Formats: sequence, C-alpha cells, structure tokens
Amino acid sequence: MLKQSKYIWELPVRIYHWLNAILIVVLLITGFYIGRPVFGHVGEPTNYFLMGWMILIHRYAAWLFIANMIFRFYWAFVGNEYARFRPWRRGFAKDGLETLKYYLFFKKEHTLEHGHNVLAQLSYFFIIWIGSTIMIITGFILQGEMHPDSFQAQYFGWLLPYFGNSILVRSLHHYVAWAFVWFIIAHLYLVIRQDILDEDGTISAIISGYKFIPVNYEPHSPAKHNIEMDIQEEQVLEQKKSEDNKSVKHFNEKKL
Repeated sequence: MLKQSKYIWELPVRIYHWLNAILIVVLLITGFYIGRPVFGHVGEPTNYFLMGWMILIHRYAAWLFIANMIFRFYWAFVGNEYARFRPWRRGFAKDGLETLKYYLFFKKEHTLEHGHNVLAQLSYFFIIWIGSTIMIITGFILQGEMHPDSFQAQYFGWLLPYFGNSILVRSLHHYVAWAFVWFIIAHLYLVIRQDILDEDGTISAIISGYKFIPVNYEPHSPAKHNIEMDIQEEQVLEQKKSEDNKSVKHFNEKKL
C-alpha cells in the first residue's frame, strides 16, 4: 500500500501527552499508597516520613496536572484541526459505530482518521476531561477538609454536602482513579493494535508528530485492507510506469 507521511500531532500536543502520562502514573502510585499505606518500621516519625513524601509528591503532581490540562484546553482552540474535539461534525456517530464494529472484530475495515478516531475522542473526553475534572474537584474537597483555612476549603468546601459526606467523596476519587487504570490498559492495547494492523506509525507519531497515511485517502473514508486497496495501488504504479515509458520514448525520439 502506497503511503505518505503527514504531520498530525504538533509539538505542544506531544509534550502535553507525555507530561500527562507521567503525571497520571505518579498520581496513581502516590494516590493508591495514600489510600492504602504500607507501614514500615516503628520509630521516630522524622525518620519514617514516607507517607508525608507521598502526600507532598501527590499535591505537586496534581498542580502540574491541572496546569497541563489548562494548557491543553487552550491549545484545543489555537492548535491544528487534529487538536480539537468536534462531536457535532457530520457522520461522527456513524463513524463511531463503524469503528466499534471494527474493534469488536465484526468487520475487517474501519473509518480512516488522520488524527484520533471517534471512539478515541470520546474516551479522551469522558475519561481524561470529565474524569480529570471529577478528580480535581474531589481532590480539592478532601484537601479543604484537612486544611479548613485553605482556598480549597473556601471555594470547594460548599460542594461537600452535595456529595453526601467525605467518605463518598473519597470513594468517588478512588473509583475514578481506577477508571484511569483501565483506560491506560485499553489505550496501550488499542494503539499497539492500530500500529500493527494499519502500519500507520501510531506509536512513533506521538514522538515525531508524523503518521503514515494511504495515498489518495481522505479523512472519514473507509480504509479497507483488501483487494480494493491493492487494485488502487496497482493503478497508481501502472500510471507511473506509463508516464516513465512516455518520457523514455520522448527522449529517444528527440535523440534520433
């Protein structure tokens, strides 16, 4: 299959992606430890301050995570078309259904997307954006409980009654964290699968920014891995061969 490289992921998007990945892992590790700590030796607290370090790292990572999310939200407006989420575009629902069938092995073809496919966009929206918003709000509520004089308590403490109590807030924070874990597992599986089956450089693209797109294929068109693509490739090669023959013939005639 003839392919051409296309610049998809801009540098700010790639930096956001890798920083976000690192911060999520750090937040998950420290967060799970805070929720279920492993106590070591008994002794003077100043010598055994692991929990304190976990809380400190969790807080700093959370602030970086928030800043990174704000930047990504800004870039969704100023970046290229692949940095945006547009569920209102024509054919969005249909493309999503076709992609779901492809992932469930009900069909051997799928809708070609230069950037994220519809299901990827939806998963990022609900897990990364909605999920992150829930994590930030519940995190601020929990922080405000521990520090009544903090701005978290002042601006987010009033939300606690709407959640019921702090135990429910903590449980929601914990469950959404597990949603991130399952998202990471699914994300890794799907990008590796995509890279292998489509050979489009999905994995390397988040480093270089470039993906490999089939020649003469437009976004949202069927990407078929069957004889139709072979026929198209043969036609392109045949056309190129014909043009080369004409050039040689013209050169020979001119030489004579």
